[in-house]
Amino acid sequence: MNFDVERLLREEVKDLPVYSPGKSPEEVAGELGISDCVKMASNENPLGPSPLALEAAREALSHAHLYPDARCLRLREALSGRLGVGVDRILVTHGADEAFDLLAYAFLDRGDRVVVGDPTFSSYELAARTMGAEVVKVPLREYRQDVRAMLEAVDGRTKMMVLCSPLNPTGTTVSAAELEEALSGLPREALLVLDEAYLEYVDDPGHPDSLRYLSSDPRIVVTRTFSKIYGLAGLRVGYVLCSPPVREALERVKLPFNVNRLAQAAAEAALRDEEHLERSREMNRRGKRELYRVLEECGFGYVPTQANFILVRNGNHPDLFAELLRRGIIVRDGAALGIPGHVRITIGDEEQNRRLEAALREISGGG
Repeated sequence: MNFDVERLLREEVKDLPVYSPGKSPEEVAGELGISDCVKMASNENPLGPSPLALEAAREALSHAHLYPDARCLRLREALSGRLGVGVDRILVTHGADEAFDLLAYAFLDRGDRVVVGDPTFSSYELAARTMGAEVVKVPLREYRQDVRAMLEAVDGRTKMMVLCSPLNPTGTTVSAAELEEALSGLPREALLVLDEAYLEYVDDPGHPDSLRYLSSDPRIVVTRTFSKIYGLAGLRVGYVLCSPPVREALERVKLPFNVNRLAQAAAEAALRDEEHLERSREMNRRGKRELYRVLEECGFGYVPTQANFILVRNGNHPDLFAELLRRGIIVRDGAALGIPGHVRITIGDEEQNRRLEAALREISGGG
């Protein structure tokens, strides 16, 4: 029987790129025969999850035969207490990626426009294009999102502008003045989506508090995740902070049981573990300082970061990604992230950072 699946596909899906998560240690082992790889590519927390989160997940596993709470009420209440945001302004999602999908499902039609920086996290574009929306990409300026130029790209068809702070893949942030400029410059009917996946790593005291705008401006939508500093990437749990009408719209298009029982329990417990959170922050601070020193001594330029990764310029080593890979260090090739001539390196624990240092010194001849 002749069956052509392409004839069934929606036009929007036919040319949609597939998200690439980068190489796994298993792939590298198979391709290069290196069994002791160090993965510094996906911005995961090298400390892993909080012990409280692990215990809560184990306990929840005994109830795995029961459907999870479709409203995620306990986790929303925990987030509400921690953040000082009403429960009616919180939607829990299957990772932050689902939040971008839900925003696209609820608000985007064919021909609508979404304005983003270039490069930025690819999920914004994938979600928008799935619904037939046009993605308008505005080049970064000195590794930062050019908010003024992004606003100039807004027109009558623009439904959303997306800012990422800290920005993946550069680690730079949006200032308070830029955030206010974005809100004042956007049309009344357009949403400002602010992705704060790496917020907990920010140590810049001048970084804006996005939550102070929630009650005064219904257009702002903030997305956050438990995948990064909370170490729960494998359980897929994130959340949206927004006005009640926006949350209700997103509720209409989400799956009934979008976040599993283990993820809800682990995330709620993780919020209580302040010690683990601070240990994660301090490990990142120390690792960042150490890697800055190593990069400078080895002659590699880099972008100062507010996240748990560093964007490094290849410099005199155009194949830096491959050279590190041959030494068992998995990083992200900048070309795959839309910023060729660079690699993005996750800040690791002491052992991982030492392994990276040895590789960089060997490559550069700097020790």
